[in-house]
Amino acid sequence: MRRNILTLAVALLLVAACGRSYNTTGMNLDQVEELADEAFSESDFTGASRLYTELMFMYPGSSRIDFYLYRLGMSEAGSRYWADALFYFDRVEREYSRSQWSDDCAYQSAMVWWNQRQDYRKDLTPVLNCKAELENFFLEYPGSSLMGDAESLLEEAHGHLARRALFIGQFYARRDRFDASLLYLREALNDYGETDCTAEVLITLGDIYSTKGNSYTARDYYRRAMNECELSEEQITEVQCKLDEL
Repeated sequence: MRRNILTLAVALLLVAACGRSYNTTGMNLDQVEELADEAFSESDFTGASRLYTELMFMYPGSSRIDFYLYRLGMSEAGSRYWADALFYFDRVEREYSRSQWSDDCAYQSAMVWWNQRQDYRKDLTPVLNCKAELENFFLEYPGSSLMGDAESLLEEAHGHLARRALFIGQFYARRDRFDASLLYLREALNDYGETDCTAEVLITLGDIYSTKGNSYTARDYYRRAMNECELSEEQITEVQCKLDEL
């Protein structure tokens, strides 16, 4: 009895490790599609990927190949197989440019890069690639229903890049290398629009000009921080003290 229980437990562990098994023997296209959709909706991305691949090879003339490729990309992204996801999304855009999924594939390509981002103090390549994919999206699909999502993602990417520029600007400011610092701080302020670190950028610019003895410009940046940004009570007190000292 004990041996039977152990055998059953091992079998269940193996099933859990390998995922659900799908047997498509004797199924027609609609049935396999239904099974693939079920796997995808249950976030069984390994199973979904296998089933959509099977559909492509079993029915190469199907009018839904673009959809299979799209779902393959989504499944690979769900499994964090980023390169494979990008490959399938790119195929839809290149080979099925009129597909109803092509704009989604362009957006999902940007998301794949965004999901690979690292800390803003490290490699920026994924974020820069995300930004490039979004710029292509805006160019190719101006009427897409995903425009709002793409704009929100671009804002996040800009916030990441602005935070990086602020970090470098503050690094140089601490070493009194003000010309280099101003270069990065102006990038953070002017190149990425309003971000969650805009107030910090303006205050840091004010600090630099105050240190350089340029009270007029320092005051201008401090006032901009007060008037244009939502500051915490601590920040308001800090900036007001700096203004009073000028």
